[in-house]
Amino acid sequence: MFSYVGFVKRILDVITSVVVLVLFAPIVPVIMLAIKLTSPGPVFFKDARQGLYGKTFKCLKFRTMEQGADKMQDRLRTLSVVKGPQFMIPDDPRMSAVGRFLRETYIDEIPQFINVLLGQMSVVGPRPSPESENRLCPFWRDARLSVRPGVTGYWQICRTRQPMKDFQEWIYYDVKYVRDLSLKLDMWLSWRTAGKMAAKFISQF
Repeated sequence: MFSYVGFVKRILDVITSVVVLVLFAPIVPVIMLAIKLTSPGPVFFKDARQGLYGKTFKCLKFRTMEQGADKMQDRLRTLSVVKGPQFMIPDDPRMSAVGRFLRETYIDEIPQFINVLLGQMSVVGPRPSPESENRLCPFWRDARLSVRPGVTGYWQICRTRQPMKDFQEWIYYDVKYVRDLSLKLDMWLSWRTAGKMAAKFISQF
C-alpha cells in the first residue's frame, strides 16, 4: 500500500501535474486561440484509451489535425512508415500549421496532465493505447495495463525509429518499463523528456 508504485508515485504525479498545468496556464489561452483561428473544430482532441486494468478513459490532447482526421486514416494507411497498428506518415496532410508546431514541440500533450491529475494516467508509464491496439498482443497488453499509462516513457525517449521496427520497440520498452519500474527510472525518464522538449522547442526557431 505504501510502496513506490502504490503510493509515492501517485503523490508525485499529482504534484507534477499541478506544477505543469500552473506553469503552462498563461499560454494555454494563446494556444487555444491559435487552434480556433487556423482550423475549424474543437480545441481539444479526445480519444478513448485503456488505462489501469483496462479501464477506458478519454485521453486529452490539443487538436493538431483537421476535424475528422481519424476517419481518413484507413485511406492513407498504405503511406504509413511504421509497422503494426500504429500510423505515421511524413508531412501528414491532415495536420494544421499550428498543429505541426504543437506536435513537434510536444506541447499538444500538455492537456494529458489533466488525465494525470484525475488518476487516469501517470507522468511516466507505457504509451496510452486504445483497445484495438492492446488486443493484438495479449502478454504485452496484460503487462502494460498493470500500471497507469504515461505522458512519457521509455518508448518516447529510447525508440530508434528504424523502418518497420517501431511496433516491436514499443512492445519491448513497455514491458521493460513495467519490469524496471522505480523512482530512479521515473526521475531519469522525466529528466530526459524535459531535455528533449527543450531541444525540440529551440530547434523550431
